[in-house]
Amino acid sequence: MSNKRRAFLKAGSLLAGTALLGNPLDLLANFSKKVNTLAAQNTLMVYQTNDLLGRIIAKSDGLGGLLAVKRLISQQEISGITVDAGNFMAANETILQHEHTIGLMNAIGYHAVTIGIQELSNGQSYLANLTGLMNFPLLNCNYTFSDKKLASFVKPYHIFYCGKYKIGITGIGSNTKTAGVSFRNPYQEANKVAGFLKGQEKCDLVICLSNLGFDAKQLNNQALASQSKNIDFIAGGQHERILQGAMVLRNAEKKQVVLSHSANHGIAIGVSRFGFNSEGQHNDFHHKYMIAGLSLRENRLKAHSILSELATANHKINSNAQTFMNV
Repeated sequence: MSNKRRAFLKAGSLLAGTALLGNPLDLLANFSKKVNTLAAQNTLMVYQTNDLLGRIIAKSDGLGGLLAVKRLISQQEISGITVDAGNFMAANETILQHEHTIGLMNAIGYHAVTIGIQELSNGQSYLANLTGLMNFPLLNCNYTFSDKKLASFVKPYHIFYCGKYKIGITGIGSNTKTAGVSFRNPYQEANKVAGFLKGQEKCDLVICLSNLGFDAKQLNNQALASQSKNIDFIAGGQHERILQGAMVLRNAEKKQVVLSHSANHGIAIGVSRFGFNSEGQHNDFHHKYMIAGLSLRENRLKAHSILSELATANHKINSNAQTFMNV
């Protein structure tokens, strides 16, 4: 393994939240963000949510919800890309609630979102009618839709630049019983698209938004990682598991691929920082969690213990995980 690839493995994971105190001066905040973005020009930040399930306001304990997620991400000093790994809506909510969820996601400025089982639970036409409200790309490469409007809106991948880096994102979903939706092997389809993004499009970073679940019996994100090629980062969804941190796994070519899951309802937001050398190759990676709904001081004092309590309560930490980033 080359030194460059070894360098990518050297990383830390901080279980810490960041929630700045309210009522900042917008001009100063924007100026600070621009300055810090320039200072971090060899760095790419990825903010990740999954399984929001339409949660708008915080739970009874004051944690989570899209309003808190919006506040937290908007106050970060370094700009980045924001993605969601599916199940951002809850199937049993009303259309007004779904519209409200999408409106808040637009306001947050999501760069890419994939489709989860929840989004398909009310049928193709229902989701198709909501796409007109979405200001973000809806990605999936292993579904085929009979609904023409939905088929036209959902794309297999999305490419954009974040600073000087070219980012390619695709999305995959688990098998669905939704009428008119054809399912293809997500591992194979993700690898096809990733090969195109990395090979032909020369993307510096390839991200897969995967709604397969962490350890589902047939198809899951850990198996995706082990069978993947050309994917650098897997943002996982469809689960209630709270992990100790991001996982660095080996793909089908024995290269490193990062797998990250965040807590549902926006309680914990995953923050991944990729560092690049002068040749545009990964040479650094760090991961942490931010807790939506805590003040800055509370995050410093309580973030680690809160996540540990949530994980322990439901036996959600995977003690057999291959490699967690150091906590």
